[in-house]
Amino acid sequence: MANNGVNDAAQPRDDQPAHRIGDESDMTFLDHSIAWQRGEAFEMMVLAGAGGVVLILAVGLWRSAPTALGQALALPLVVVALIFLAAGVLGSLGTTERLAAFSAAFEADPVAFVQAEKARVEAFQRLYTYTIIGAAGAFTGAVMIFVFSEHPLLRAIAVSLAFIGLTGLVVDMFSKERADRYSAAIQSELARTELP
Repeated sequence: MANNGVNDAAQPRDDQPAHRIGDESDMTFLDHSIAWQRGEAFEMMVLAGAGGVVLILAVGLWRSAPTALGQALALPLVVVALIFLAAGVLGSLGTTERLAAFSAAFEADPVAFVQAEKARVEAFQRLYTYTIIGAAGAFTGAVMIFVFSEHPLLRAIAVSLAFIGLTGLVVDMFSKERADRYSAAIQSELARTELP
């Protein structure tokens, strides 16, 4: 094999399958569970990071905005930032704690672990409907405020409501994709082990 400036060890060999993103063919059920939890932890860290960015933006608006609306936006954005930071940090900590317990729970009783994960994921998946309803409510509220009020603080609250609604949809879009994949892995494991 010609070197061409690339390390030969990094090249896949014929006896080594090349792994692609999303290639889950050789994952065990525990691997799927750990991947699910790591995805949740990452999502929560991103949410906390977004909260930090929004907080910096809010402080910048409070100090430098040349208009009443720009300054009024600072306080609602601080509230949004604190919500994102709290949800992200607490969610990441909870997910990290669950991740630490996953291997032990699976090793202790794989059947009970799969059944518990099935129940947990089924309960969790029902929440996606509420996010859509909540986002629709946030968008409707934001539009209604813009239609019926020109008060800078109320309009700033409307922008924050719309931002929360949009963020909820984005977070759940990625979460639902991973939940659907994990649910399929659970069903596959149940079929493999012939569990109800």
